[in-house]
Amino acid sequence: MAVGNPSLEERVSKLEGTYEQVDTRLSDLTESVNGLRSDMNSKFNTLIVIVAMVGTAVAGAIVTLALAS
Repeated sequence: MAVGNPSLEERVSKLEGTYEQVDTRLSDLTESVNGLRSDMNSKFNTLIVIVAMVGTAVAGAIVTLALAS
């Protein structure tokens, strides 16, 4: 075939290669998003614990001050 006019087989082969690249990249992207999601969940849970501890400490300080007066 001429250089400027690829055959159907060549075009399908190119599409298959492109599809494989896109599939690989999407799989990598999915893994990255899942990793980020896991990290964010972990950090959020840590934040919840810290907020609960600070709230408990503040409530304890208020009770202590109220009982001291």
